[in-house]
Amino acid sequence: MPALTGRRVLITGVSRGVGLETARLFLAEGAEILGVARDPERLARAERELDGGSRLSVLAADVSDKDTPARIARAVSERWGALDVLFNNAGVQIDGETRGISTGSEAVLEASMAVNLMAPYRLSRALLPALLAGHEPRIVNVSSGAGNLASMTMTDIPTYRLSKWALNGLTLLLAGELAGKVAVNAFDPGWVKTDLGGARAPGVPTESARGALLLVTLPFAVRGKFWKDGAEIPF
Repeated sequence: MPALTGRRVLITGVSRGVGLETARLFLAEGAEILGVARDPERLARAERELDGGSRLSVLAADVSDKDTPARIARAVSERWGALDVLFNNAGVQIDGETRGISTGSEAVLEASMAVNLMAPYRLSRALLPALLAGHEPRIVNVSSGAGNLASMTMTDIPTYRLSKWALNGLTLLLAGELAGKVAVNAFDPGWVKTDLGGARAPGVPTESARGALLLVTLPFAVRGKFWKDGAEIPF
């Protein structure tokens, strides 16, 4: 039997890159997917490409909008009444050539935090009732190796690093609070060729998707860890 047969999964940032390939693999493994992305046209193309039939539905929404979590929660309730996996994948890296947190734009920091931290925070809260009604429910926060403790000494992509470091902290807080109820973990998809990762990245999103599948099929008791390619890595 496929590894995710009947599992109800919400994926943000589903229209491209890691989100798209994760949705493709999860569908192949039997999951039912609700995919969220900001750009309606790109989302429609992704829906056609994924061709998931009745097991795939999509919702165009900007996760940084404060009203979006309630919209998504309603969509989950109407479709399933419960949720098994919240895959917080949508993210931005908008630092450009900025080096140093003290010299960059405050607006860029706010925009980075809105998508990379506040959106997963709000979605986790809004979808908690659905998750608690799910089967061995899980939250996966897509973080980055650029946001671990060791990387905090580096000066490039400062707001991206800080936002992912904060997301790791949110992961740990939720994992402790929801222990035994919802398994919460962080996921490093690796440096892969996406709009965010750029053309120089050594990896590809299909590799990230395989790592995501390994994570969501770990024993339910596993929580509060940081994972890459099926192996635990340090925060």
